[in-house]
Amino acid sequence: MEKEHWYKEIPPRPAQPRSYSETDRRYWYDEEYAGWRAVKHPLPLSPGDGPKGKRLDIFCQGGHPYWLEYQKGAKEEAEKEGFCVHFHYADWDQEVQTDSLIAVLKEKPDMIIFSPVETIGGAECINLAYEAEIPIIGSNQVLDAESYTKIIAWAGPDDWGQQRKLARHFADEVKQGGGYCMVTHRPGTSVYLARTWGVISELDAIAPHLKLLDTQFTQFNREETRRVVKQWIETYGSELVGIVSADDSLPQEGINRALAECGREDIIRVANGATRRGLGFIRNGSLSAVTWQPPEVDGALAVKIAADWFKGFRIDPITYLPQHIITKENVDSFLIKGLGFEDFHGEDLCRMILEGNLEEIHGFFEDIKRRVVNEQIVGEEYFGGFAIQLMSNLLTLADKKGESGVELAGGYEMLYKGLFQQPTVSRSLDWLSNLAIAIVERLMESQQISGSLVDRLTVYIELHYSEAVSLKTLSEQFGLSAAYLGKVFKEHTGLSFSRYLNEYRITKAKELLTSGNMKAKEVAEAVGYADSSYFYTTFKKFTGTAPSDYITD
Repeated sequence: MEKEHWYKEIPPRPAQPRSYSETDRRYWYDEEYAGWRAVKHPLPLSPGDGPKGKRLDIFCQGGHPYWLEYQKGAKEEAEKEGFCVHFHYADWDQEVQTDSLIAVLKEKPDMIIFSPVETIGGAECINLAYEAEIPIIGSNQVLDAESYTKIIAWAGPDDWGQQRKLARHFADEVKQGGGYCMVTHRPGTSVYLARTWGVISELDAIAPHLKLLDTQFTQFNREETRRVVKQWIETYGSELVGIVSADDSLPQEGINRALAECGREDIIRVANGATRRGLGFIRNGSLSAVTWQPPEVDGALAVKIAADWFKGFRIDPITYLPQHIITKENVDSFLIKGLGFEDFHGEDLCRMILEGNLEEIHGFFEDIKRRVVNEQIVGEEYFGGFAIQLMSNLLTLADKKGESGVELAGGYEMLYKGLFQQPTVSRSLDWLSNLAIAIVERLMESQQISGSLVDRLTVYIELHYSEAVSLKTLSEQFGLSAAYLGKVFKEHTGLSFSRYLNEYRITKAKELLTSGNMKAKEVAEAVGYADSSYFYTTFKKFTGTAPSDYITD
């Protein structure tokens, strides 16, 4: 990886940051410059013999697409440097992450790269590694002040710096007076603080003609965002001149759709992320700018710093990813790999069907239609393969529910004609949309789609137990808070969501083990445990025996 670091000039700390208003950037000094003034405790010394053959354990938060890309970048860099690398996913559960770290520390790794799920629990993990004298590098997520004193270094995005840069672009675009609203990140996280108050405090200083009208967290949900934005337009009218979003994918789709429906596409929009969807919005003009935070580079940077430490090089206490604001003028340079359908998943459509959400199903296909027909970003040949996969997902779902997707389509002949003999791509998408709606209607008739929230949650577990499932990921899927989902689930089942999920996974694991066709490590991965050591611990906790006891000769 090319060594491209972003250095930051650190101003003197105000005597009492909290004496200022929240709209003053000095109020947020300790959050924006976290770790820069940390006085290090005694730390392990580099052996100076290089990274080759060293064991490197990397702790990620969950199975979000960002972390999967992060792993890809980290893995490529680790292989290049000769590390023996192991990845651990916490499924957005701090308890899981802590248990996994404790297990890893017993194996004495040479170094740990750590991104905490939660600040307090993460601090406890870092302290455990420090006491075990294992060198640790913090990555991606901002840490608490004490943790910076116990780590070799920290690497990741400069969220605050990016927000200030984005705010300045936004102010340049919105030259007239008026108001702006914000779709925020999840409250209570360091990302929320940076992506909310970084923008607000910067605009307060450089653009007093712009007035903050409202902020809302819309659960990363397209339809909820659409509803909120339409309400903003109704409430503020012509006073609303701009919207800032903490996410450039699903929430941005909701923003764009609401503005189009209300005839207010004059409203200036900026966002965070640089996902493929966001870059597409830049290209078609519905977004003015997005920040650049590439997950692959994020993962590779932390590994590169680890390698440099083993080589005996001087390590900076904090290293940021380079900053960029992507606009229509430079977006093509960020699209060298092209845009495809990576953000449109058949699993998402299956979820919409099981929830009976006809409006979201319609929006799903309209978004694809825009991507293919209007933006002309991908070719029709590529669309053909995508359409086949999508149809396969629909037929599989129908079969699982005891319905014949082939019969719903009118038989195999109509299935073939419906997908492959439509005159246009747009008509093919309409046909797929109609098939999805037909499945919803049939499942409703047979009462297999339940209005019970808990039933919907358990169905989701049945479909996705092999993936990274948690209350946090479900809160994004269902548009409800994780705390509320957990409360309702326990009230109706008598079990915590985490226990229910683990019991279901262990039940599936026993079935696979007794089949005799898979090794225990393979079973762990098949039922959703990225960390095999955590799988062994959990299996014994629920069964009283080891996985090997279930393997038949």
